[in-house]
Amino acid sequence: GAAFGIPHGHTSCIMLPAVMRWNKTVNAARQALVSGAMADVPGAASDDAGDKLDAFIAGLEMPRSLGAVDIGPEHFQSIAEQAMGTPWVPRNPRPIGGPEDVVKILELAA
Repeated sequence: GAAFGIPHGHTSCIMLPAVMRWNKTVNAARQALVSGAMADVPGAASDDAGDKLDAFIAGLEMPRSLGAVDIGPEHFQSIAEQAMGTPWVPRNPRPIGGPEDVVKILELAA
């Protein structure tokens, strides 16, 4: 976010549903708890935690895609390579093997 002048709160709103969807294969049980806690979110497309978070964020009128803050696919590789140097990538519930995995997450948030 900082490299593009996007506030952290906005990047969290944009990326969290995508990260949840990408991680679901390894933490579905934990995500089910999140989904259950958000049972009353209006407008959710399903019981999926990522969908419920996306609907909640929509209700707050926050940006919900990278495109909404003018970050296009032409930037994904650079963002992915920079992300590999952060302390968060090694802590992700689903192992991130390299920049190509980060690009996949960014594509989910496009």
